[in-house]
This record gives sequence, structure tokens and C-alpha cells, in this order.
Amino acid sequence: MRQIAIYGKGGIGKSTAASHLSYFFAEQGARVLQIGCSPKNDSTRSLMRGVFPHPILDTLREKDFDCEGIESQEIIYESPITFDSGGKIYCAESGGPEPGVGCGGKGVIEAIETLEKMDILKEYQITHVIYDVLGDVVCGGFSLPIRQGYAQETYTVMSGELEAVYQVCNVSKAIARFKTRSGAKLGGLIVNLRRVKNEMEIVTDFAKKLGTRIMGILPYSQTIKECVGSGKTVFEMVPDSKECRLYREIGETIYHNKHLVIPTPMSFEELYEWWLGIIEK
Repeated sequence: MRQIAIYGKGGIGKSTAASHLSYFFAEQGARVLQIGCSPKNDSTRSLMRGVFPHPILDTLREKDFDCEGIESQEIIYESPITFDSGGKIYCAESGGPEPGVGCGGKGVIEAIETLEKMDILKEYQITHVIYDVLGDVVCGGFSLPIRQGYAQETYTVMSGELEAVYQVCNVSKAIARFKTRSGAKLGGLIVNLRRVKNEMEIVTDFAKKLGTRIMGILPYSQTIKECVGSGKTVFEMVPDSKECRLYREIGETIYHNKHLVIPTPMSFEELYEWWLGIIEK
């Protein structure tokens, strides 16, 4: 079984990348489970045609946190998208606390442990798991796929913005920190351009510094935004578009990727000095 974590700061497009990756893998005949690891519960919306799956954490609350009282259909939702290959997409959302109450990362821990206790991967004969993980990994809950070795390969969605680059550094530090314990590695970078000055130089030089490579580069696109807003992938909504071709190329590259590394992250001071040097050229 192949387990992949997709990380990225809020709003960078990680859920869109995760959903398109799930779709591409299913096209190849895979049985994919995408797990949204965010209190927003919107990771899988494009795969569910706009439907929001009932969060695992909400179901646990309703059952007094008794896994034995939960049926798998209460937390696992099959996508209505069908594939000639026989591939399937299943969706789950971890959920989280109400705003201002509790820890979002705790929801991720509870959700993943519940899936494990219920032996969901075996029941649904899952071949590929995609974890769509919120933001930075300073919280133990959000670092769980890396820390516990659930996801053996990680991809980060980034732009040339300082905040996005900083977030990739945090993910890289987590991978390096837990390399002996978990075996997780970095598979590469997915770039969503944000029209930052000298952005191509930033992302290409950054990949070299980490010791990894770029899986694909997506332009700033209104088309992608419209598809996401409509609750569909570009594969379904605009199959003849440039964006569709680019996402398919990214899926192909990741599908066959064997180049996994332990990255070499920079400190924030080193990162800022390097980034500022390129911006000010």
C-alpha cells in the first residue's frame, strides 16, 4: 500500500492538489482513500461533487468515542465519480473542535487512530492513501502522518511567497527529525505560482537547497478557482484545458516517482536572508 501526505499552508492549494492526485490514481485503477486532516472538512468536496462528508470526530462524539459502535459507512464516503479502469475513490474528513475550543491536531490523531482501529484500509481494500494535512507541522497532531510513519512519502504545495517557503522548511524539519523513527521522506514540491517577483528562481533554487525536485508548476489560474468553487476537478469540468494537462502531468510524475529524500532544511534566518536576496535582485 502506498501512503502519501500532502502538506501546505492555508490557501496554497493543497486540497486541490490532493484531490487531483486521488482522481489520477483512481484513473490508473487504484482504490484511493483521501483523508482530509483539517477542521474545515472541505478536503474532499471536489471528489464528492460538493457534498461535505460527516467528520469522523463528530461521529465519535455522537458515539461517546466508542469505535465499536461506529459503522464504516458513517465515516467513509464513496465518491460518485466512476472510472473505466475500475478505480475507486473513498473520502473521509477528520473534523475538529469548534473555533476557539480545543486543538485541531487532536482531531487528526483521533481520526487516524479510529481508521486504524476499525481496519478501514483492509475493509475497503485500499491501495493508496492520500493525507491532506493542514498548514505547519509544529502541532503533534498535524505531524502525525510523518511522525508515526503512516505516510512514507510527503509532497508539499508551495509558491514563492515567504510564508509558503517557510512552511515547506517546517515540513522538511519534521521529516529530518523523525527519519530514524518513521522512515518518511520528501517526494518533491508542487508549485502554485502566485506572481511573486523572481518566483521561478525562488522555487527552483529552493528545491536544489532542499535536495529535492519539482513535481510540476501550475500558473496562477482563475479556471482552477472556478472549478474548486463549483465542487469539481479540472479533469471533469475543463478536460481540454491547460490546467487539466498540467495536473495530469503532475499525477503521472508522482505516480512513477522513486526519488525520495531526507531534505536539508534551512533555519528561518538563513531562509529569510536567501529569499530576500532573490526578491531584491
